[in-house]
Amino acid sequence: MSGKQITILDDRQWPVAGFSFTLPIRRESAALGVIDLQRYVLDADGHLASTVRRHSPELQQGFENRAQTMIGNIQQLLRAFRKQNRRIFFTRHGAQLPDGADLGVRRRGREAAALAATDNASGHLPAKGEAAHEIDVRVAPKKGELVVDKNTSSAFNSTPIELYLRNMQVETLVLAGAVTDQCVLATAIDAADRSFHVIIASDACANHDPGSAEATKILFGRVWGYVMSTQDILDWLSTGRPPEQPRLKV
Repeated sequence: MSGKQITILDDRQWPVAGFSFTLPIRRESAALGVIDLQRYVLDADGHLASTVRRHSPELQQGFENRAQTMIGNIQQLLRAFRKQNRRIFFTRHGAQLPDGADLGVRRRGREAAALAATDNASGHLPAKGEAAHEIDVRVAPKKGELVVDKNTSSAFNSTPIELYLRNMQVETLVLAGAVTDQCVLATAIDAADRSFHVIIASDACANHDPGSAEATKILFGRVWGYVMSTQDILDWLSTGRPPEQPRLKV
């Protein structure tokens, strides 16, 4: 598929000295957040996956192919955090009321547009209680792990997640899930602005537009927090030593 070409400044052009920072990431205060890895994104009829597939089967198939890598890496992160008895939380995105009246005007407009474009066959978000609202079984929460339901892109806007994290004495967040340039990014920026130390797991996220995902990770790592591979995060959890290069290079 063709698309608009953009150029992002490389590291020689970007004023690194004026933006460089070091975060005091500590595994002892770290939690893993799995963002919106729900059935509606991957395989549910009548919601986002179905809507995208109707518009562009190859676009949805490409996303699902990349999602296989994402899911495998999230599984590794879950195993590592569980082995060390570290905190894990999951978010689920969707309407809290069956008629979607709790959603904002923008989101309700997107639902209406998607339905109109698919002869009322497919929308975007499911409602709580529907099968499409549930987390993919491949990364399902275990008993005792926190699940919060949100109706906004950022988990910090429509859930008490900040209160929960503060109460659990969490300072560092490792974020993974779907989709990179929307709910993962919105949650990551809001967390960073609340002075959490945020790491986006670069290969444990996925996007329909891989170019947008790449740009998101570069920009987040320059301004708001760290962007690290799953392997670097696993090494950090194992040794306690942060990686020498905590951001993507351009």
